[in-house]
Parts: sequence; structure tokens; C-alpha cells
Amino acid sequence: MNSELVTLLKDARLNRASESIKLDYQKLFDLANQHQISALIYNQIYNFGDFPMELKEIWKSQTFKINVIQTRKTMKMLQVYKQFLNQNLKVLIVKGLICRSLYPHPDNRQSNDEDLYVQKEEFEKTKDILLKNNFAVVLESNDVTTFIDPVSGLSIELHTALFSLESKAYGNYQKYFDHAFDECIVHQIDGVNVYSLEYSQHLLFLILHFVKHFFHGGVGIRQVADIVMYSEAYGNRIDWDRLYAVLKDLNIYILIISLFALAHDHLEFDYTKIKVPDDIDNNDYQDLFDDIMDAGIFGQSSSERIHSATITLNTIGNGKTSVIKSIFPSLKEMQSKYKYLNKYPILLPAAYLSRILNYKKNNSSKNSQKTIEVGRQRVELLKKYKVIR
Repeated sequence: MNSELVTLLKDARLNRASESIKLDYQKLFDLANQHQISALIYNQIYNFGDFPMELKEIWKSQTFKINVIQTRKTMKMLQVYKQFLNQNLKVLIVKGLICRSLYPHPDNRQSNDEDLYVQKEEFEKTKDILLKNNFAVVLESNDVTTFIDPVSGLSIELHTALFSLESKAYGNYQKYFDHAFDECIVHQIDGVNVYSLEYSQHLLFLILHFVKHFFHGGVGIRQVADIVMYSEAYGNRIDWDRLYAVLKDLNIYILIISLFALAHDHLEFDYTKIKVPDDIDNNDYQDLFDDIMDAGIFGQSSSERIHSATITLNTIGNGKTSVIKSIFPSLKEMQSKYKYLNKYPILLPAAYLSRILNYKKNNSSKNSQKTIEVGRQRVELLKKYKVIR
């Protein structure tokens, strides 16, 4: 079913009708939801003659709901953004709204939230505008605060850093965006001018965001499509030599050109719109493709994948696989989940005990072993694509 789903997604992004093919519609529905592309897929198959009527009505209703909710969220985002502009705040929109605007039917490309990037000195003013517009703070950390509007359902992540500096695996990615506000560009979305990252920086961000989730539990096909859509739309404005140099510096070059090859073969990624590396044809992307399709959106297809992230992250950060470090993360990692450790770090042993008891409560020994197996398999995948040498 993976190939059928990706073929339909390819047609959706290229805005062309799909040929009727034999499908297991229930499996397709489940897989499309797992990757959060169900509205994109429904738009391709609604007129297929053998589409079971009961499931068709369910899928149609869900698609309508996605469209309505996404439209409402976009309107709310742009309404608030105008207020940022009125206060001369340079708030950068990354990912969601910008990527969504590139699709033939933007509201079919659903978003969980909108990511905004602000300078630290403008954080409080930006936060104040959100609060005055009935947004509520639901989560706070050192570099990102999450807000939600209870009426529209719009969730906003307000970042002062796009990548957590505390992460050993990808904290060094942030340095590429520290001066983003000096080079930012303007997009027009539904008649509203919005700031975003400069073209080369934005593609780099999309790629590094993909890599971040790949380091965790994995990443789904929607993020691959976003990278393809952005690359094709702005390929002539991107400094490809600089981009590839950065990817090599970060040991993710083989991973990403394998991703490009995958996208070329499965999503008709138009190589004429980009500068193609000479060695792009020498890559075996099948294991990468299988991992992406199994992962679902942000690698959340299974609890084992989610929990295996500590193994992959620790391996990348420390250079070796350690199940012990997965069970006993660092104090900083524990502080993000156990807030009392920020004030009372001496309670770290108690937090470890709480973590172990909670894990045992929610996971059988069989699941625990499966988590370790998934983690080790994904470490081997990272080695294959030379992320870990």
C-alpha cells in the first residue's frame, strides 16, 4: 500500500487526476491518516468507481472537516500576523503556512501548528499580542512557548531558537539561523505580507527539521513532499553549493541526496529545478523509504518508535549506542519532562525511578525489547547513510 499512497500523493502535489487502480481502501485510509495526508489523498480517489460507499462518506466528512478547520486556522493566523506588522515586529513564519501555500489546494495539506521565529528582544511583545487575542500558553521551555486559541484551534509554537541548544544531536544546527532576521524575505499569503527565512535558509531549515525528526522516532512522507515542493518553487534562488557544503559538514549529505533520489523516483521531483549533485545516482534509498513509510507523521506510528528515540539520539550525541543512557538520560534531558528538577536537581534519582515505573506501567517487557530492537535498527540505518561514522 506504500507505493499506491505515494503515487496518489505525487498526483496530488502535481495537481493531476489519478488513474483508477485496485486499492484496499481501508488500509489506504489508515496509512493516509498515519501520515496526515488524508485530505490530499481523498481528493485523488473520490470518483473511483469501487470506492466503498460507507468509508467514502466517512473519508469525505473527515476531508471537509480538515478543510474547514485549516481555513479557520489560516484566517486566525493571518489576522494575528497583521497585528505583528502593525507593531513593527519581525516575526518569521517557517514551515506550515509557507509550505501549505505551495500546494494546488493548500487546505488539503493540513498542519498541526504554526511555527514562528522571533528575536528574544521581541518575544514579550509578540507574546502579549497573542494573549490579547485569547491565546493561552500551554507549554513553556527555554526556547519555545506553545500557545493555543480555543476558538479556532490554532496552535502556535513561538521560537526564540529553531533548534534546542541543549541537544547534543542537533543543537549545533541553530547557528545557521542566528542571523536569519537580517536576511529574511517576504511572502504574500492570501493578500498578507509575511516574513520568512531567506530561500536557502528556509530549505536548509526544512531539511534539518526533517533530520531532527529522523533522529527521533522517524519522519513521514509529508515532510518529504514539503521539501520537494519548496525546492521546485524556489530552486533558482537557492545557493545549492553552499547548501550541500553545510550538509557535508553535518554528516547528513548522503542521507539527503538519498532522499532526493527517492523523491525523484517516487514523487517526480523535478531535477531541472535544482542543482543536482554528481553522485546522486549512487545511493540505495530503499531502507530510507521503508523507514519513512513505517514511521508515519513525525515517527509516531508506534510507541516503540517513540521510545526508541533516546537510543538514536544518545548514539548520535555520544558516538556510541547505549541502552543505559536511554534509561538514564542526562539531567538537562530529564528537566524538560520533570519540571521540579529545575529547582531541585538533587531529586534526579527519584525522577529516574518515576520514569522507570511509569514506563513499566505502560509497556510490557515484550514492548520494551521491541523498543530496543527498533532503536538498534534505526542506529544501523543512520550508519548506512553515514550520519554515524
